[in-house]
Amino acid sequence: MSADGGEGNVLELSGISKTYGVTRALADVSLTIPRGEIVGLIGHNGAGKSTLMRIIVGLTKPDSGSVSVDGAAAGAGYSMQESRARGVRIAYQELSLAPELKVFENVVIAASAVAGWGWRRRSRRLLRETLDEVFPGHRIPVRQEVRRLSLAQQQMLEIAQAVLEVTGPFSLLILDEPTSALAAEQAANLFRYLKRLRSRGVSTVLITHKLREVLGHTDRVVVMRDGRIVSEHPTTELDHDRIVAVMGGVARVSATDRAASVPGDSGEELLSVRGVRDQWLRDVSLTVRSGEIVGLSGLDGQGQQELLRHLWRSRRGKRAVRFRGGVSFVTGDRQARGIFPLWNLSENIGVGVLPETAPHGVIQRAKEREIVDGWLARLAIRGTAGTPIGALSGGNQQKSLIARALASASRTVLLDDPFRGVDVETKQQVYQLLRDEAAKGRGFLWFTTENAELSECDRVYVMSGGRISAELHADEISEEAVIGVSFEKG
Repeated sequence: MSADGGEGNVLELSGISKTYGVTRALADVSLTIPRGEIVGLIGHNGAGKSTLMRIIVGLTKPDSGSVSVDGAAAGAGYSMQESRARGVRIAYQELSLAPELKVFENVVIAASAVAGWGWRRRSRRLLRETLDEVFPGHRIPVRQEVRRLSLAQQQMLEIAQAVLEVTGPFSLLILDEPTSALAAEQAANLFRYLKRLRSRGVSTVLITHKLREVLGHTDRVVVMRDGRIVSEHPTTELDHDRIVAVMGGVARVSATDRAASVPGDSGEELLSVRGVRDQWLRDVSLTVRSGEIVGLSGLDGQGQQELLRHLWRSRRGKRAVRFRGGVSFVTGDRQARGIFPLWNLSENIGVGVLPETAPHGVIQRAKEREIVDGWLARLAIRGTAGTPIGALSGGNQQKSLIARALASASRTVLLDDPFRGVDVETKQQVYQLLRDEAAKGRGFLWFTTENAELSECDRVYVMSGGRISAELHADEISEEAVIGVSFEKG
């Protein structure tokens, strides 16, 4: 698997700088990665992580500085093709799959070496072998169209394509938010695979906002802020609070402070669900009251996302689902179901407030701009109203979707794993924003794949097999309790 089984450094970066107009993306970044090391690379959205990775794989050229891969300097013509030839592989956060093609057909795009007579059979065999190695028990139908796969299955496929044996040996694997859509067991399989790669001399750069993963599965942690590396330490020297402090983070809301704001049973009922049934759901009943943040949890694939989508589709005219005061929806799959890629920030956020800005069918741009600028400031989105949405980092795109929902007049907000790819400090700021909005009378129904986030909720419904299997209240909510109930009922 390793491109070179010898000792030495897989990667050496020296004095890397990059600017885009007046924006400084990277400033004098130097980094060395020895062979056989798992490095956690963390930092806020817009810290420069993605730009640095694009330089390493040859997609972006630095303004200054040098790149050396496996001891050979990258010249002026350094490209992605050359980086792959030198043993560099990357799996992107924003999936690079062709959704209209079948799963095995995507292999030809990632690995042209399988082309030729019998390529279909070779592609299916190669992909099954790779998926079985990285994600045992994946259950991905390789003859299925990619667009019909779940987000978790697509993420597994993206990673598998990056490490296909047919593309040749590799010595450096870059993973950008690889577990953002994966369930706990799928993520555990991936980390077991990375440790096997490490034993073969392959290094990994793990970009993630999940600090628990960084602390549990890396050898060294590199922290970036404002285009610079501000900290490098062996993982054994760090804990959660120290990492957050280095990143310039904010303190977590205490359980006591959170409990003081819980409305109990006194809030107005904004969402009422009674006995909902469909292909995925079995007699689901729940409520969300004003002032509440209600969580949806349980093992992956137990109907949580299907429930949110059912509620969104049923927002008008179904007796089993009743909303009071309107509803907005924030998706975690921003590329497929969230952003309008050809629009700018103002247009992406402003579409949520059209009843206010276009009461007679004509958009009042000044009013729209006032609303949008206010939410850009509240969520610290790095961009102006006229910035193309595609020019933003994934985290800032996600914040724009949250801004769209909160800018609307809707009293209920549905959140489908909305913090994928959002940094830890921003998460804390948005948690507080949700709490502030709840205090004004809004209600939130929030599905999250990170059990630790459930501590931000006032109540949690645990789902199993398309049913509500348990309801936990503020003083009962813990990751251990959710896992225990999930396995008892599942």
